[in-house]
Amino acid sequence: MRKPNINGRTVFNAGKISLSCILSMTAASILGLNYSATAGLITILSIQQTKKETVITALKRLSAFFCAVVISVLCFSLMGYTTLAFGVYLFIFVMLCMILDWQMATVPISVLITHLLAEKSCDISLLANEFLLFAIGAGAGTLINMHLHNDQRKMDLRRENLDNEIKAILERMSQRILTDDKSGYNSDCFKRIDRLLSDARRIADENLNNKLIGAESYDIDYLKMRENQCSVLMEMYKSILKISVTPEQAEVISDFLKKISAEYHEKNDVKKLISELDELFEHMRHQKMPESRTEFENRALLFSLMFQIKDFLSIKYEFMEKQEKHMQT
Repeated sequence: MRKPNINGRTVFNAGKISLSCILSMTAASILGLNYSATAGLITILSIQQTKKETVITALKRLSAFFCAVVISVLCFSLMGYTTLAFGVYLFIFVMLCMILDWQMATVPISVLITHLLAEKSCDISLLANEFLLFAIGAGAGTLINMHLHNDQRKMDLRRENLDNEIKAILERMSQRILTDDKSGYNSDCFKRIDRLLSDARRIADENLNNKLIGAESYDIDYLKMRENQCSVLMEMYKSILKISVTPEQAEVISDFLKKISAEYHEKNDVKKLISELDELFEHMRHQKMPESRTEFENRALLFSLMFQIKDFLSIKYEFMEKQEKHMQT
């Protein structure tokens, strides 16, 4: 059985919801509105995970409210204030919500419509009462959620963990390329990478959705860049696995992989590393020709690995170029 995760954030969120509910109910009572408790219910249902979700949900529910009023007034006028009339209204309204992606409006808006059924009236004063209940409830929920802010510290930690894992993969590659025996060299590290990427993307999306104005997608772009690099890393891993007899040139590649690992950080534009890799290509081209088929095949795998390393570095270089242009505009 999973242990409940009760921490300071959980207590704060519970307090936030309770306070906003009390405030909306109090405001409805002060205005002398009937069914003031409904304002509290709408407030609870209006609180979302992010600012953008909160605003979008409120706007959808506002549109749904006006549609529900029109549908219910027509149904009650034609069929009377009966359970059947409410059922017909509910059928039409639910269908409309499903078509327009307003499912989140079905419950709170229909609760307001039950007041018309209970009062057996659709006069202007009662409709105004329901609109004010909705406005107070949705408004309180929206305002209370505006305090949400980016958890950049959590994002920075996830990014650091991801980069450290990639550095470790590069370090292991530098070691394994020098050994003929690849037993025990598995792909478990890539499963950890996938989990780290998934977790980091979730936080980056939440942070982006908590910016209503001037939203920047740096974290999203950064994670996409690292994701592309990880795809290349997997191909590098496969190439190293295929090297059955270590060519003498592998030591140079091993040293270069160690260098990449040591210099692997967020702000490195990798220009120097790419230049060094080009020099390494030129050096390798002047090596003596392989003397056996096995040596030829393993040398070819080594060259393939070098091209993959070039792809790996180029992905970061292009990302940094894009960021530099963005800063200049």
